[in-house]
Amino acid sequence: MRSAAVRAVRYTRTGGPEVLEVAEVPVPQPGEGEVAIDVSHAGIHFADVMFRRGQFPLPLPAVPGLEVAGTVAGLGPGVTGLRVGQPVVALPTGFGGNAERVIAGVTTTVPLEGELAGLDPLLAAGAACNAATAVGTLRGAARIGTGDRVLVLGASGGLGLLLGRLARAYGAALVVGAASTVQRAARAADAGYDQVLVYGELADRTSELTDGQGFDVIVDSVGGEPREQVRGLLAVLGRHVVIGNAADRDITLDANQVWYDSFTLAGYNLGGVLARRPDLLRAQLEEGLRLVADGTLPLDVEEIGWDGVAEAHRRLENRTASGKYVLRVR
Repeated sequence: MRSAAVRAVRYTRTGGPEVLEVAEVPVPQPGEGEVAIDVSHAGIHFADVMFRRGQFPLPLPAVPGLEVAGTVAGLGPGVTGLRVGQPVVALPTGFGGNAERVIAGVTTTVPLEGELAGLDPLLAAGAACNAATAVGTLRGAARIGTGDRVLVLGASGGLGLLLGRLARAYGAALVVGAASTVQRAARAADAGYDQVLVYGELADRTSELTDGQGFDVIVDSVGGEPREQVRGLLAVLGRHVVIGNAADRDITLDANQVWYDSFTLAGYNLGGVLARRPDLLRAQLEEGLRLVADGTLPLDVEEIGWDGVAEAHRRLENRTASGKYVLRVR
C-alpha cells in the first residue's frame, strides 16, 4: 500500500533559513490538466528565499520549489501526450518542488526526449527557471537584436551567468556585466561578458564602452541603488528590462521621464507569464532547455541533500552562492 505522505522541505512561518524543516506532507493529487511527478531533483531558486522571507505571501505551511526533474507518476483528467514513467522537467503548480511528489500543469511539463533526451535531470532541474527566464527576458521583453549593446546587472548570480552567454548567442555586439564587488565581478568573467564592472564604475565607463551611445538593453534584477545608477545609461530607444528586486528596495520612476528620454521600461516575471500565458512560457522553457542541452548555456550546479537546503538558502540570501544549488530528492 502506498504511503499517504511524502517527504518535503516546508516552513510553517516566514523568516530566515532556520524556519525550513524536512517533514512529511500529504501526497498531492493531480486535477484537471495536471500531472503528478515523482521528483528526482529540485532546483533551489532565489525566489524561494523571497517567498520564505514573506516578501510575497503564500498560504502556510508552504513547500518551496519552482523547478523539478523526475518521472510522471500520474495523470489528471484531460491530460494527453504524457505517460506514466516518462522522464520530464516541469515548473510546478503553486510551488512545492522541494518534495518527493509534486503537481505540475501539463503545459509546463516537458518530456526529456528528442533533443532533450541526453539532458541530465540534475542540469534540467537546475536550469528550468533561469533558462526560461533568460529566454523570455532577452527575446520577449528586451526584443534583443543583432548588434545590440547589453548591460546585465547582477551578472554573478545564477541568472546573470546565463544572460551573458545568451545575449552573446543572440547576436549582441557588446555584453557588459555588473556586480556589487570585485570578487563577484570576477565570478562572471568567463560567462560571455566582454567586461564585468563594479556598479560604481558604470557611470564613468559607459560612454567609453558604447562609443558614447549608451546601452540598447539593460537587464535589471537588482533594484535599489544600482537601478538608480543606470537610469541615464540607456541609448536612445533603449530598453530597461526589470526582472527582479534582489535589493528589496524599489525606486520611483516619473512616467514622463520615459517619453522625455525616449526609452522603454519593460519587465518579465516567470510566474506572471505562467499564470496568463502558459503556452508562451512552455516555448521559452523548451528553448532554454535546448540551449542547455547543446552546451550554449553551460551550468555550474552543486548537488545537495535534504540537510543542505537551509544552508543553500543562507548562501543565496547573503550572496555567497557560486553556481546553482539542486536538491537530490531520491
